[in-house]
Amino acid sequence: MKRMTTLMIGATFMAMAVALTGNMKGKVFGAETQTTSVKTTVETTTVTPETTTKKEKKKEVPLVFKKKYKTITAGKSKKFKVNLKGVKWTSSNKKIAGVSKKGVVKAKRYGKVWLSAKVGKKVVKAKVKVLPKKVIGIDAGHQRQGNNGLEAIGPGASTKKPKVSGGTAGVFTKKPEFVLTLEIATKLKKKLINQGYKVVMTRTSHDVNITNIQRAQKLNKKCNIAIRLHADGGPASAQGASALYAPASNPYVGKLAPKSKRLSECVLNAYCEATGIRSRGLSARNDLSGTNWSTIPVTLLEMGFMTNASDDRYMSSAEGQKKMVDGIAKGIEKYFGYQ
Repeated sequence: MKRMTTLMIGATFMAMAVALTGNMKGKVFGAETQTTSVKTTVETTTVTPETTTKKEKKKEVPLVFKKKYKTITAGKSKKFKVNLKGVKWTSSNKKIAGVSKKGVVKAKRYGKVWLSAKVGKKVVKAKVKVLPKKVIGIDAGHQRQGNNGLEAIGPGASTKKPKVSGGTAGVFTKKPEFVLTLEIATKLKKKLINQGYKVVMTRTSHDVNITNIQRAQKLNKKCNIAIRLHADGGPASAQGASALYAPASNPYVGKLAPKSKRLSECVLNAYCEATGIRSRGLSARNDLSGTNWSTIPVTLLEMGFMTNASDDRYMSSAEGQKKMVDGIAKGIEKYFGYQ
């Protein structure tokens, strides 16, 4: 009995030990009778940086002038500028004004020109007026038919003389003076225009009827100086060129004497130097109506004697006329201080 009780107590202790051991295992190892498997899902977000598939379009910069001029005087230069690089410059008329690769415009002769600046397909243009260095009046003496009607030799004068005399003619060439003077005047005009001057002619044909007063008045309106072209007549031995002007004692245009005398000296000296024609010097005259009605400095150039065979041949030759024109033009340049 006692033995049985002891066995029962032992069994009870064994059962308690087994239970205690099972609980210990579950706590130490987390050995729950059911094992939970946790599946973890990681959401991955791909961040794509902003990229430009096309180059950002550059803002269009218009082509404009930074510096330009509306007028330039012949013989002068001005630099034009635009806001972009790589410019191609062009002039619509290179005879009037040329332009360098750097945009320097050189004005050559009186007139208007378009200046263009080009960068790629962009183009801008500027209208430029080339002003003349000076305005020169040229009176080709005489005309086909003279006019023997009378006119006053000066403003308010009682003395009168023919409105336009007939002139002389070449003893060798038989060329009338009115033909010779227009030949030289026309060539001189071309020469002066190419040198940057503007030219006003009293006549451009032979069949006109323009008095000496009218010739002076026409040139007075727009010109800085007047050049009157004539040729002399006289004995066959008379030879050479002279320049006529109104002296200080002239009652009509005496105030112009200093400038007219200097103009006469410049033209005559340069003319004789260029041609080799003998200079007969200056001649002060008070009886020239075309001079006495002038309000601007004026000279009358007697280019040579048409009654002298040597002078006559020379003045009608191509080489002679070129030198005559070159000499007169050089004298004008000197008068204005361009030489």
